[in-house]
Amino acid sequence: MVFITLPLAACRSEREGDWQVDFIEPRLVWTREGLDFVAGVDLDPSPAMLEALDRGVSVTFLIALRASSGQVWLPGLDERRRHRFRISYLPLSRHYQLVDLHNGTRSTYPRLNMLVRSLREARSWRIPLAPGEAVSVVRARIQLDRTRLPSPMRLPTWFEPQWHLVSEWRELIPPSRETADDR
Repeated sequence: MVFITLPLAACRSEREGDWQVDFIEPRLVWTREGLDFVAGVDLDPSPAMLEALDRGVSVTFLIALRASSGQVWLPGLDERRRHRFRISYLPLSRHYQLVDLHNGTRSTYPRLNMLVRSLREARSWRIPLAPGEAVSVVRARIQLDRTRLPSPMRLPTWFEPQWHLVSEWRELIPPSRETADDR
């Protein structure tokens, strides 16, 4: 029984590695309004996600940013910022659409691979701060937002590995404000 289970477990872990979502070259940049998290998004959609898009289901991704001013990270005391973007298939025009839900910008692409390629370009997501507020560390993660899926799909996606597109938490130290002001 053990000999049968081990090879099957190895095959499953290989298949789970075929899809993923993560940041590309994340960095922090100071602006007048606060701190910007700048990164591209590396997305390899799962077969279940591709099938859902083809059937007209929009897929939303959540970018969670946490800015902490203390040396110890306490999740309840940090500044949280969430940004979302949605990918949809438009069957009448046979195009894919990318919508930034924070500012409402829309981009349309004739192929999904073109949309995925555009996600790889660096984008900025703002972490608003009060004037003079200090930030010692920023944590960032991107994940598929399963709560934005249609109700009948939500429960099954918690048990299906193809819907578990989530990155690890990235920890970034902001550059000093003096070097940002010199630019």
